[in-house]
Amino acid sequence: MTVSERIRHYRKDILGLTQEEFSKRINVSRANIASIERDRITVTDRVISDICNAFSLSEEWLRYGTGEMEQDTATTLFSAFAKHYDLTQREQNLAKYLLSMPSEDRAKLVDYIVGLASAINGVEAEKKSGEATITATLSMDDYNLLQEIKAEEAEQQASDCGSTAKEAKEIS
Repeated sequence: MTVSERIRHYRKDILGLTQEEFSKRINVSRANIASIERDRITVTDRVISDICNAFSLSEEWLRYGTGEMEQDTATTLFSAFAKHYDLTQREQNLAKYLLSMPSEDRAKLVDYIVGLASAINGVEAEKKSGEATITATLSMDDYNLLQEIKAEEAEQQASDCGSTAKEAKEIS
């Protein structure tokens, strides 16, 4: 059985839908479905994807006639999520990776990211107000680096102030 024949079989024999009803569910014209089913045109990857997402079909079954006809629910839900939020392939890969992590590891990662963001915001706020406002827990290396940066900034300010005072003394 070809892809076109599987589409027709699924639409007509399994779902009992007309070409019009089926085409509305996947946002293509009835004439396009008719041409695909008669093998007049090649079915595109987009149409295959839309059919699989709309009806929870396995892409492997639709393309090659192998494996189970229906997708598992997790795959169907994720595909709908990715489509709804218009996720790029990289974003989908990231989301799948995060979802595959144990919840404890995800919580640690979120805490780490929040800590980084707080540290960044704290450094920016410090630059604006001249006061330390970092509230995130930093690693010892990060804390030491931050202290070195503060010391260098203080030395620079002292040096600048010393030069200014010296110049003012010379002028008077």
